[in-house]
Amino acid sequence: MKQTWALVVVWAAVLAGTGWLAWKAVGVLTDDDPPGAREPASCAEAMHFADRPGLPSGAHDATCEATRSRDTSYDVEFRIDRADFDTWLTATYPGTALSPDSCRPGTVGACAHVELKPPAIGGATAVDITVRYEAGGKTALVHFQPFDV
Repeated sequence: MKQTWALVVVWAAVLAGTGWLAWKAVGVLTDDDPPGAREPASCAEAMHFADRPGLPSGAHDATCEATRSRDTSYDVEFRIDRADFDTWLTATYPGTALSPDSCRPGTVGACAHVELKPPAIGGATAVDITVRYEAGGKTALVHFQPFDV
C-alpha cells in the first residue's frame, strides 16, 4: 500500500510539472510571473549595459540596482559636482538637454530621455536621466537608468 501511494505522489508531481510547462509554452505563464524584483548590482555591470566604461569621473556615493524580468533595467544613483556632470553629459550624450518640463512635477530638478540608436552593445535601448541639485546647486544627485524595451 505504501508503494502505491508513493507511486501516486510521484506521478502527481510529474503531471503537475508537465502542466506547468504546458502553460508556460502556450504563454499563459510569462517571464513576468512573478515580476522581477530590484536586486543589488555592480555599477560596472550597470554602466556596461549602456556601453559606458564606468561611472563618470568624480562620481561618489554610488549605488546600483538591477531589475530583471522580461526586460532589464538598472538604477544607478550617484553624486557628482555639477560642473563635472555637465561635462560628462555633454561628452556622453551630445545634444541632450536636461529639462524640468520632462519630469513629473515636483520630483526632481531636471530630466532627459535618450534613445540609443543603435542600441547599446551591452543591451540598453534607452536611458532616462534625472537630476536633483543639492548643496546650493553645486552637487548633482543623478539617477542614470538604462533599460531595454
